[in-house]
Amino acid sequence: MIDYSNIQSTSAEPEASSMIETFRAIGYSVETAIADIIDNSITAGAKNIWIDYDWKGSNTTLSILDDGTGMNNEQLIQAMRPGSRNPLEERSSNDLGRFGLGLKTASFSQSRKFTVFSKAKGYRPVFWTWDLDYVN
Repeated sequence: MIDYSNIQSTSAEPEASSMIETFRAIGYSVETAIADIIDNSITAGAKNIWIDYDWKGSNTTLSILDDGTGMNNEQLIQAMRPGSRNPLEERSSNDLGRFGLGLKTASFSQSRKFTVFSKAKGYRPVFWTWDLDYVN
């Protein structure tokens, strides 16, 4: 192992708005973006998944609802954090995620603003929103 204690270092924290704009260019189609989000529903044990949209050009809305286990506030904050999962950590066999980016990159690829509402059993409903215009 290399001893870095005598080597000069500095923080290289990514610029949030630049990083997120990069996520938008990963190359999702609408279909693959929706499929990536549905993977999360399946991992959460959903038996039913409902997809609805109101096509209005740039003002289109899309909702994906499921009856999975849901998330409490802390879990949802973690789910909304880019890179929230280490791809090297061990996963259960039914976990379809890998990098902790699917929900975010799929959503960012199709919109500049998205909201996740969730309710875990025994917790109150919670929601968090990413708005790229606000981040910029």
